[in-house]
Amino acid sequence: MKMGLLEMALTLGLSLGAVIWGVRIYHQKGTWFLAGWNTMRKEVKAAYNEKAVCRLYGRCVVFCGIGVFLLPYGSFNNLDGILCAGLAVIAAMVILSIALPVLNPKKYRK
Repeated sequence: MKMGLLEMALTLGLSLGAVIWGVRIYHQKGTWFLAGWNTMRKEVKAAYNEKAVCRLYGRCVVFCGIGVFLLPYGSFNNLDGILCAGLAVIAAMVILSIALPVLNPKKYRK
């Protein structure tokens, strides 16, 4: 079964948007859109190594963008393995983005 034009646009648009945003976060731009970071008090934000945090979250968002590509692609084409791979990539990135700063606070805090 082939994907329709709307399905292709949705699949590519969502994933490409996430990848572009992830690259911008990696280069410390677009952080105003990160939940919690943009509302954090300046005193609390000063305690974090902003460059290391942005690099971590940027990488995670880029890989989530790849996972977001796999989700609709697998769903629209009835490919359960690809759909599950997309879920696994997104889940791994969410877990890593939470666990790494907790496990290695010296790298992500000043």
